[in-house]
Amino acid sequence: MNLAALSLENAPRFWTPVRFFLTVPLFGILGAAILLLDGGQLLQSRWHPAALAVTHAFTLGYIAMGMLGALLQMLPVLMGVTVPGLQRAAACLHLLLTAGTLCLVSAFLTDAAPLFGAAVLLLVPALILFALAVVVAIRNIGRTRGAAGAAQLAAFALLLTVALGGYLAAAYTFDAVPLQRGLTNYHAAWGFAGWIFILIIGVSAQVIPMFLTTPPYPDGFNRRLVYFLMLLLVAASLLPVAGAGRAVTAVTALLMAVYALVTLFLLLRRRRKRFDITDWFWRLGMVCLLAGGGVLLFAAFAANGPAADAQMLAGVLLLPGFALSLINGMLYKIVPFLVWLNLRMPVLKGQVPPGTRIYAPSIHEVIAERPMQGQFLLHACGLLLLLLSLTAPPLWTRPAAVLMLASNLLLLVNLLQAVQLYRIHSAGRRAA
Repeated sequence: MNLAALSLENAPRFWTPVRFFLTVPLFGILGAAILLLDGGQLLQSRWHPAALAVTHAFTLGYIAMGMLGALLQMLPVLMGVTVPGLQRAAACLHLLLTAGTLCLVSAFLTDAAPLFGAAVLLLVPALILFALAVVVAIRNIGRTRGAAGAAQLAAFALLLTVALGGYLAAAYTFDAVPLQRGLTNYHAAWGFAGWIFILIIGVSAQVIPMFLTTPPYPDGFNRRLVYFLMLLLVAASLLPVAGAGRAVTAVTALLMAVYALVTLFLLLRRRRKRFDITDWFWRLGMVCLLAGGGVLLFAAFAANGPAADAQMLAGVLLLPGFALSLINGMLYKIVPFLVWLNLRMPVLKGQVPPGTRIYAPSIHEVIAERPMQGQFLLHACGLLLLLLSLTAPPLWTRPAAVLMLASNLLLLVNLLQAVQLYRIHSAGRRAA
């Protein structure tokens, strides 16, 4: 790992990103519990209230929570971006995002207008202010290429996603606001292809070679892919041309396939052959992205009959299959790195007297391998059963939900193990 490329002196405190990471599996547990209690009816339609509840538990409570926590760590360390008042802002953002997501999930389940209103008041200002802060901070440092440029574009996509989502939630709250379901497709497109996918593409250009010791992506590949995706989203949103949506979906699906194939090729050429659970999660995520892109391509040109089923299949492949797998895998890399980094920080900053010996567990010692392997198997098997649930919901849905519930419980236990290790060593140093 090349620490010289990192601005370690700007690293936030340990709990600044970790509070987000510990919340991720809790929303995974919530989504799995809803699926377990529902019994599979939500898989019959994307408009089912329970389906919308699970979708937002995953997108806001799992994916966005993990991505925001990672950004709070990467912006100052990896991109050199200084965010004033980062510690307090992170604590406030975490509280608002957690409370707002719980309100929104509960609102879909109960159809309670006040809960939709509370979700709008909690989520929209917090996420818009965060996205604006990222855009302005990156612009001020003058870095518009690489991971910083992708983060800036992803933050812009987050702005549009939140604005569209806020309007749709307001339509559930106020009778005077008309509900325009057509905006849901734009909300989903900007949320996945703009916010989630663009940020993953940009960050992976530095994270995958650094953490998984792969060769670098082809020169300019990630940057061109990010800008092309953004142009496609803008064109689809501004050009009301018949068939434009299908064409954009088809091209986006092809770009997903290209990115997945290139990433899988790099993962197969890892220089370090040692077991790495993050590698397993990324390979699973790339396979799901490749399959999800193919299903989207089919759904874009299919007749009205199979298109709805194809959309549900694509949703399962792209959210639990692709995005959740990548977030899960990166937690096993980022959290141990943060434990090691914060325990070694006094040495790295030259704050330890010469000759003083300080022990810090290596990154590979923070979380045991066997529990991580078991959690991966639970996640993969739960995903497989969830895909089978689309064909026979009563038979496979509850077993899939049980495995997903167990997977996220074990993920939480593994992360708490890392946090406990940090507490033990940091407390020992304070006592010394």
